Amino acid sequence: MSFLIIPCYIKTKWDIDCITRLLESVQNQTLKFEKVLVIDDFSPFEYQLNFFNIEHIRLSENGGPAKARNIGIDKALSENAKHIFFIDHDCILDLQWNEQMTNFLESTEFAAVGGMTFSYGKTLYDYYHDINGTLNGKWLLPDKKELWYMPSLNFGIKAFVAEEFVFDERFPTAAGEDVDLCLRMRSKYKIGFCPKAKLWHDFGYKSTLTGFKRFVNLFKKYKSSSATLYDGHTVLLWDNSESIYSGNAYEFNI
Repeated sequence: MSFLIIPCYIKTKWDIDCITRLLESVQNQTLKFEKVLVIDDFSPFEYQLNFFNIEHIRLSENGGPAKARNIGIDKALSENAKHIFFIDHDCILDLQWNEQMTNFLESTEFAAVGGMTFSYGKTLYDYYHDINGTLNGKWLLPDKKELWYMPSLNFGIKAFVAEEFVFDERFPTAAGEDVDLCLRMRSKYKIGFCPKAKLWHDFGYKSTLTGFKRFVNLFKKYKSSSATLYDGHTVLLWDNSESIYSGNAYEFNI
């Protein structure tokens, strides 16, 4: 049984449009999820989700995406989930995303899996993210079949991994908590790379002209998590025992 966990903090109409678009892609999957858990992190915006097989859990206080995902993990484990997948509300799934991710976990010995993330927008900033591989984690060379870490917007784990490793709730925002989880997880398990599991992430740039501030703030947010991340890991950006490469979409020509 595959469960999908979507943490969200809805504060604008754009967020509503995003999660509606995501859930439409969820409903159209070639392989249906057993259950979809939308964990609302005490949003200030009132809204309704009129979709089939969606459990909408509203938290009574804001605790950050790491805590929201952990609540989803507890719920999934209590209902005997076999595979637990994670995505962000501003993404759109390829129709075969669940099928590809599930088949990968079923047919390999990898305990976790990351897919291929593309930018949804068409601005120069979106193009940069595709070339840079901002949300594609890091591959291990030379085969590029294994990941050092994978952002949680395109990520899945087997249930027994979730029983041992959860997100560190000291991370207050969506930055660094997924890298931390993967680094801890890799002390015992391996994370595979499934290039056929594709999705698109909407960074929210309205245009190249007006998007610069949003672009800069994104990397400021990532930087803000560095202190907490370094506190838990003495080796962050390079491990001499493994060759690491930041992936990008175009190298695979998918």
